[in-house]
Amino acid sequence: MRLNVQPVYSIVMLAGVCAGLGACSSTSKSTAQQQPPRPEEPLVTEPADSSRIMTVSIDQMFDPATDPFLNGENNNDAWQLVESTSEAEQPPAPAYTKPEDDGRFGPNLAASLYGSLMETELPTRAEDPGYQTYNSRQVTFTGEGSDFDPTVSKDGKFILYASTQQSPAADIYIKQTDSRVVTRLTTDPAQDVMPALSPDGTRIAFASNRAGSWDIWVMPVTGGKAIQVSADAAHELHPSWSPDGSRIVFCRLGTSSGRWELWVTDPYDPMTSQFIGYGLFPEWSPVSGTGVNGADKILFQRSRERGDRTFGVWTLDYNAETSQAGHETQIVSSPEFAYINPTWSPDGMWISYAAVPNPEKWIGSGSDATPPSASVWMIGLDGRGEMPLTQGNTVDLMPAWSSTGKVFFVSNRTGHENLWSVDIAPAILTASGGSPFINGDNSGLAGSIRKVNPNADDQNTFATVPTDQP
Repeated sequence: MRLNVQPVYSIVMLAGVCAGLGACSSTSKSTAQQQPPRPEEPLVTEPADSSRIMTVSIDQMFDPATDPFLNGENNNDAWQLVESTSEAEQPPAPAYTKPEDDGRFGPNLAASLYGSLMETELPTRAEDPGYQTYNSRQVTFTGEGSDFDPTVSKDGKFILYASTQQSPAADIYIKQTDSRVVTRLTTDPAQDVMPALSPDGTRIAFASNRAGSWDIWVMPVTGGKAIQVSADAAHELHPSWSPDGSRIVFCRLGTSSGRWELWVTDPYDPMTSQFIGYGLFPEWSPVSGTGVNGADKILFQRSRERGDRTFGVWTLDYNAETSQAGHETQIVSSPEFAYINPTWSPDGMWISYAAVPNPEKWIGSGSDATPPSASVWMIGLDGRGEMPLTQGNTVDLMPAWSSTGKVFFVSNRTGHENLWSVDIAPAILTASGGSPFINGDNSGLAGSIRKVNPNADDQNTFATVPTDQP
């Protein structure tokens, strides 16, 4: 199976309409282009009450003087969600294939889920993990299962992620980046993945199939009762918050278009949901107003509709005031690699992503084929300064940028998928030629490079952040 996208339809097939990622038949494709897709049902049956979400901050959560978990509002015993047992129409097939636990490496849900969503096969291990990236540090230490889908708090102190360390079904966890103590936030028997922390640090949006199909949910940062944002039969995944926390962008597998669509919604009034384009795994720029005419930028991956059909990294501009989207821009692509999992630096000036070589470059054949590597890269928003952040014979995926000058990522270098980090200040200096962009508050690029003397005129005088933390 190719790493690039093939026109196969293994995820959803409804009423004879192809639902694979990318272009379908000429008839269905033309129909999808004539009119923007609309959900067959409202994304929710009734508006959610924002008061149901606690506003405990992430710092209060780890404050020993308080214990928000004792609050009755966070008690899971008061509610249960069951999967639907009957549908008016044939329900869509699951958007993932449950991995087998071979007892050695544990269930590789990350590769299975993401590979299924992209109609492709992701590598689970490299040829020889002996050659690894220098200056990388292990952040999680799962000996069973997998840790994946990392996202970092705004101050860089906390990291959220999905994990199968306790059961074959993924749950969401949170930990301090410099500690081995982890807190489990969800315990639902279904899959809970792709967490996204709100800008104020009080809410977590995530994707779950606890109600049947994949939907978007929001819960307090302390865990507990979650509200359902989307509730139709289609699959909705990968939420990302707007800089002010008032909206969420996510991707939706359209049952009419048969393509992955980008949607923007108010998490407490999803009836306002708006289709803005086609793509997968969107991420809202953490800095507002960086697009044309003060619009926000949204990052995503998209496959070509012809030729090799490999994934590239794109952005589009979205103006919340006018509800207009456009100015689609391809940042980077390659006929030899699939560029996936794009993410922003905290200042919105750089992009990190994973590069996975096409199977033609894999070693071996059949089920024994292994890639030479999969690595994490970075590139400037202007398309300059492309360079690798990780290298070696390891499979590194799903980068997440931190304001402390590190990029967190998933790697199999220990035989299990764990979270690792790498210092990026040297890479930024190299990529920018010693003259990186500087914010007005002298915070530098993603907080990873700082001016030694705030009053100095020489923009080349920088010091890297300390590297004594993982």
